[in-house]
Order: sequence, then C-alpha cells, then structure tokens
Amino acid sequence: MKREAQDAYADPSDYPRLLDEALVVHQRTPASVNDSLLVFVHGLGGSRYGPGATWGRFPAFLYDDLPQVDIGMYQYRTAAGRLGGGKSIELEDEARVFADLIRDQLKNYKRIVLIGHSMGGLLCKAAIHRLVETAEHDALNRIAGLVLMATPQLGSLRVPRLLSALSFDARALQPHGRLVLKINNTFENHIALDERVSTLRRTTIPTWAVEAVHDRWVDSLSAGIGLTSSRIKVVRGSHTSIVKPADRDSDVYPWVKERIEIALNRYKYDVFVAAAMAGHNGDAEYTENRNTVLAMIEVLKQRCGFDSVFYAGMNMATMEDFDPEELALRKDMAALRESRYFILFYPKKIVSSVIYEAGWALILGKPSIYIVGDDQDLPFLMQEASQAFVERRVRIFECANQAGLLERLTAYGTELFDASAA
Repeated sequence: MKREAQDAYADPSDYPRLLDEALVVHQRTPASVNDSLLVFVHGLGGSRYGPGATWGRFPAFLYDDLPQVDIGMYQYRTAAGRLGGGKSIELEDEARVFADLIRDQLKNYKRIVLIGHSMGGLLCKAAIHRLVETAEHDALNRIAGLVLMATPQLGSLRVPRLLSALSFDARALQPHGRLVLKINNTFENHIALDERVSTLRRTTIPTWAVEAVHDRWVDSLSAGIGLTSSRIKVVRGSHTSIVKPADRDSDVYPWVKERIEIALNRYKYDVFVAAAMAGHNGDAEYTENRNTVLAMIEVLKQRCGFDSVFYAGMNMATMEDFDPEELALRKDMAALRESRYFILFYPKKIVSSVIYEAGWALILGKPSIYIVGDDQDLPFLMQEASQAFVERRVRIFECANQAGLLERLTAYGTELFDASAA
C-alpha cells in the first residue's frame, strides 16, 4: 500500500510504476488523521489512473466535498492486464488479498466504504465473504458501507460459458457460477444490508446499488438482487458512463454522496456507557460513581479516540435531576441503538437497569466491555459472557478502583474494542 499526500486529488506523478501496489491512499497535507476511508475498485479491464481511468472525476469530487475522508484507489489485473503472466490471479484469490489488506493495513480506519464498479463490486463482495469465512469480525465491523455500481451480482449473461474454462474473468462472471453463489449465500445468511438493522446474528453493512438502463452487460435482476427498490438508483447511461459523472449535478453523484454520508454517520455515538443511576444510597454515592464515569469518559475521548460518548448522567449532577422512568427508558434505548460500542460500569452489586441495557446491547450485536469490581457481582450467566462468543464480543475488566480503571483504559488506547488486543 502506498500513501499519497495531496491538497487536491490528482493522479500520482509516478502512477505507471504503481501497477503492483494494490492500494494507493490519497490523504490531505499535512498527512490527515481522518478515520474514514472510501475505496474505489474498478471493473473488468478498468484502471484507477490515467486518461482512460474508470472513475473519471468521481474521486476528485468526493475528495473536495468530503474533507473528513481519505480516498483509496484499488488496482488489480483484469482483461489485457492479465497478460502479465504470474502476476495475474483469480478473483477469489484477489479477494483474499483485499480482505487481508482491510484487516491489516487499513486497521487505523474506523469506517471504510467500498465502491465497486462492475466486477469490482463482485471483488468487494468477495472480500467481505472472505472476512465472514475467516471470522474477522473486527475488520467486518469497520466496513461502514458498500456501493455497487453496475455490478453483476449473479454473474453476466453476456459472458459466453465456453470462455469460463479459458479466462479467470469469465469464470468469475459466469452466471450463477460457483463464486457468485458462494458470495450471495454469505450475504443472505450473515450480512444485513439496511443501516437501520442491528442484530447479533448478522453484521450490518449498509448496501446500495446503481443500475444503468442502457447497460448491455448487467441485467436489472443481477444489478439489484437482494436489495429493496429504495436502495437502488436507476439512471440513464451505459455500463461505463455512470461511473464518470460530468459534474456534481449528474443523476449519480449526489445520490452516491448521500449514501456515503449515511454509511459514515450511521452511529450517533461511538460508545454507550451504562452506569447505575437510581439504585444508589443517596446523592453522595451517586456523585462518587458519576465522577468516576466522567473521568472514564475523558480517557475514552483523549486516549482511546472516541469523539462521542453517551452517558445518561452526563448532565444530572444529583438524583433529583433524573428523568421520569418511561422517558429515561425511551432515551436510553434510542441512544443504545445509535451507538457503535457498549460499556457497562458495574463497580459493585446493585439493583439497576444497566443489566437490562447490557442484555439489549448483546441482542443488538454491540461489542461490549463490562467493567466490574468483582465479576462474581454480575448475574451468573453474565460472568461467562466473555466465553460465550467465538469473536469475543464481550470482555470483562476487573478494576478495584478508579486509578486502576483509567490506567487500563489508557493502556488499551485506540485498540480498546479490538478483540485481538485482549
């Protein structure tokens, strides 16, 4: 992977020598600290740079209009580019390369949106399939969205079956072929395509598709399979023209830009902190508990890289400030759904609705951390929650005092919710 620092998006001056670099990431100058990345993946016979580049001005428009994101350009060998012999690999193997790159080199990005044209969309889906297959849950959770541009999700009826024995590309694009069936089976069983869905059983990757009415390569069914009509944009244009918007007012550009923003802003809060409120023995105990939580939130923001944290007691200095129970429940559940991660602060055994919130966090598939004084204070089933999921969705930290708690959070830093750092 190569990084290119630029004030305005432009082809790297040495791009002809970058054919063996799978990904080039365009960053602002000085080098940005953006935690969001858009990755463009070209299709059959396409290219990321040069006069005939697949994407035209699409990346440049987004680089200007979304300063909070970096732009990645992915390159792989297809069509005539496969004449390079040993450097040419099948799409399924390319997906393994792409998946490992997302898992490792792009680990510092909290949100990654994949934008694939034609066979590039299949490659994006194949990389996601690979991450599901290898149970790389941390990497999957960082994929914030997927935009498929004229992608033959079921293969292309225009590719002669006889070519599948001779061509890697034809084999990948074969209608109802082995690879596309495997990918679609994975998406049907393991991926939720709507950003409003949050569940333990599936990873949510908001997905949209663009279909060109004059597309001679991809039929309507293949372009939008698995998606509701509200998640498909049908526009005039050909298979190749729809990824080259002439200006920002074209049919495609504003719609895709809006979907990217939906994907990047899916979560209102980085972390939901559940800490006991009404169960305390008076204001003094509540104030002590609240001060510890506020100190913890400061560490989450300053040392762990979380910009937004929800805590119901943030503006409630005394117990007299509490919301009515029904209102508090509605507000807390709404915030929990809009949070990426969950932290339970439970320093001692206490009757509190935080246990209820921890259960809902699991139902909603939120990676969770339970901070306790003694794990034996938790209900019996929760004591073993860290062992209940293959991907270590729950971790339990025993911290006897505030100093130990803050020190532990600081030690984990930005890898706090990375299960592999446990």
